[in-house]
Amino acid sequence: MTYPPVDHLPEQAAATLLSVCGQLSQSRQAALARWAASVSDALLPRLLSVTTGVAVDFADIEPSPPLAQLNAAELKGLHSVVRAGADASDDAAVIEWCTRMGRLITAEFYRRLYEQAVIDARTAAIEAEEQRLCARRVQHSSALQRGAA
Repeated sequence: MTYPPVDHLPEQAAATLLSVCGQLSQSRQAALARWAASVSDALLPRLLSVTTGVAVDFADIEPSPPLAQLNAAELKGLHSVVRAGADASDDAAVIEWCTRMGRLITAEFYRRLYEQAVIDARTAAIEAEEQRLCARRVQHSSALQRGAA
């Protein structure tokens, strides 16, 4: 999941989030702009459905890029925006959506930390094995030199 569902947002919440995502879609950071545009694409049919009372479905909407495609700076900026949105809004639906989005972003940060910890642990294990093999070769070489003397 790259953002919380927008299917059941009330009109005002959908409009507020559409406005924010519309602004974010103008970002100079390409991945963030693509992410925000895809959320806007999902919000637009929801807003049209709510305002017209007619179910609008855009079947050809591209799926949102995963948060994993955002670099750390983009992710941090997005986290700041949704945290500020949750703090500044008086709309319960906007607060809930922003809070859930913030949790997804936090989960992405932790996923990255976990993956880095796994990589670091594997690297340490490889380095330890290399040191063990090197020490073994030195011992073996020393034993051969003592035997030849």
